[in-house]
Amino acid sequence: MDFRRGGRPSQVRPRPSPPVRLQPSKIRPLAPSPDRLARHRRIDRRRGLPLPIGAVLAVAVALLGLGIVWVGMGSVGPFVSSAVKGFGGFVANVGAAVSSTAPTAGPAVADAPTIVSPDQPYTNDDTVDISIDVPSAVTGSTQYTVRLYVAVKDQEPQVVAEQPVGPTSLLVLPDITLQAGRNDFQATIVGPGGESTKSPVATWVLDNSKPKLTIISPADGSSVKGVNVTVKGKTQAGSSVRLRNDLNGATTSVSADKNGLFSGRIAVAAGLNAISVTSTDPAGNPNEASITVRKGSGKLTAVLTASAYRFRAKGLPKSVSFTVDVTGPDGRPVKNATALFTVSVPGLEAIVSGEIATGGNGEATFTTTIPKGAMAGAGLATVLVTTGSYGEITDRQVLTVR
Repeated sequence: MDFRRGGRPSQVRPRPSPPVRLQPSKIRPLAPSPDRLARHRRIDRRRGLPLPIGAVLAVAVALLGLGIVWVGMGSVGPFVSSAVKGFGGFVANVGAAVSSTAPTAGPAVADAPTIVSPDQPYTNDDTVDISIDVPSAVTGSTQYTVRLYVAVKDQEPQVVAEQPVGPTSLLVLPDITLQAGRNDFQATIVGPGGESTKSPVATWVLDNSKPKLTIISPADGSSVKGVNVTVKGKTQAGSSVRLRNDLNGATTSVSADKNGLFSGRIAVAAGLNAISVTSTDPAGNPNEASITVRKGSGKLTAVLTASAYRFRAKGLPKSVSFTVDVTGPDGRPVKNATALFTVSVPGLEAIVSGEIATGGNGEATFTTTIPKGAMAGAGLATVLVTTGSYGEITDRQVLTVR
């Protein structure tokens, strides 16, 4: 307690309360005054959001997009870790997830190669060299190989070779073994990304069999009249056919059509023409057949030959044979014609045979002996041939005695 001088407590006088003022009651007018209406301003409502609110919404949309990317990148785990470590770590992890690059894809699978198909699929070789066009994108790479498949009748494709790609786009696989019949080959590229699709099929056909060969016309042993004869036949389709006439050396070559039929004209000479026909199939296998045709001269002919034409007087007596070959106008031998031989030598009487009939080959032979006493000089052997259909004909040969 505060004591003043003399130890007497101070006298505190209470302040009287202020007089109470009555507040006048305000009565609100029922209608605005004219002065207030004059000061009234129209309130314009804005169609767009206020700028601060629009900025907040844009940030929210951006954060929502980042969240979607973040979840898609598998960053849910980092989010939990960020929540534990604090908001700063969370922001750092979200930024890293958004800015991280996509995972690196594995090596691409190479395009399919192409096998160089043969000009002629048929072959009689047991092995072939197969050329393959390799895509330029893998040429020279040590990571890629070429794999070769083969499929034969009623079997699944099998791998028969695999070789690294080379420095150039053309790769040759040598000595690939063929099986009898059709061989369908396909190739692929094998690399770090896997195996490519298979190439289009390339086919080889191994054929070691001779082609069948049949001569349809002319008939063997038949006669022809013209200067040429047409030989027709059948063999394997696509075969090369060669005709040769041994009598005059004439040759000609033709090809069999898709049905194996062929037709070739070849020159013939008077007499017996032996024509050989050789067929070589697409694989290179040959087969041969032959026929004989006789060409006539259009008239009756007789040819006289002797076993000897010169004699020594001191060497007599000596046996000698004379033969006549009779051919009709059609070139065929004349059977049952009669031949009469006469042999005249200087110093001796003429030697005359009886009538001798020709055989089925058109020949007749007379054998006689030239006795001693012949004088040196020229003699003559003569034959007279008589036929029932073609008339008569004569031939002769000179004999010499020394």
